Amino acid sequence: MKIIWVIVAIAFAIGEAATLALTMVWFSVGALCALAVSYFVDNVFIQILVFALVSGLLLLVATKKLIRMDRSDEVNALTGIDTNLMAVVGKKGIVLNKISPYKPGMIKVKGEDWTAVSKTNETIEAGCEVEVVAVEGVKLVVVKK
Repeated sequence: MKIIWVIVAIAFAIGEAATLALTMVWFSVGALCALAVSYFVDNVFIQILVFALVSGLLLLVATKKLIRMDRSDEVNALTGIDTNLMAVVGKKGIVLNKISPYKPGMIKVKGEDWTAVSKTNETIEAGCEVEVVAVEGVKLVVVKK
């Protein structure tokens, strides 16, 4: 049974590395705890129970703690790091391809090219400076400066 717990722990660790969702890692830890219990208890039911309890508790407690940390307003929290989308809101950019009322254009913001639409449904010619006011899906919403 020890080999099975090692395989389960490795499988969940590989799954976590592939997704980075911080959910499978707790099952990997649960499998390691069940592995430790397997050295003292031969009963498979108890090992599975330890696996389920440890994994479930870690999933609930640790994930909630990480989510709370992510949503906090503290400077040292994970929210201090802007994602690509949040980092461009409020920034200025240059129109690369004309933005028309019914056809998105392209803009360059912080060195990256983005699809953009006009907030006021006006035509914005290439070369004009714009400011990003929002993000809708994968398009930036801009106003002419």
